[in-house]
Formats: sequence, structure tokens, C-alpha cells
Amino acid sequence: MAAANARVLHVMCTVFLVVAFLSVGVGAWSIANDSGEGGVNIGAGILLYFGYLLGAIGLALGVAALVTGAVSRRRSLA
Repeated sequence: MAAANARVLHVMCTVFLVVAFLSVGVGAWSIANDSGEGGVNIGAGILLYFGYLLGAIGLALGVAALVTGAVSRRRSLA
């Protein structure tokens, strides 16, 4: 059961990090290609913040997956 939990956490970590990478990339691209009008900067800033937040959650899920995997391996050896 714990190995399945680690696998689910790993998949969630990967999904969160992929979405974070894509949203930060699109947000940074839209800020870099700004036409000088203010509307794009607001949306890009929100998208960048959302991407950073998802990246932090993805990293936390990755750490949780590593800990869960290590604990389940240690329990199976004992």
C-alpha cells in the first residue's frame, strides 16, 4: 500500500512540476514580449505567481514521495 502511495505522490509531483514549468514559461514569455500596455503584465504576473506556487507544491510532493518510499522500504526490510 505504501509503495502505491509513493507512486501516486510521484505522479502528482510530476504533473505539478510540468504545469508549473509551462505556466512560468508562458508568463515569462508574455512579460518579455510586452507591447507596453498594462493589461498583459497583470495576467502574466498572476500566471507567474500561480506557476511558482505549483512548483513549490510539486517539490513538496516530491519530498513526500521520497520519504514515503524510504519508509516503506525500511518497513519491508524489518
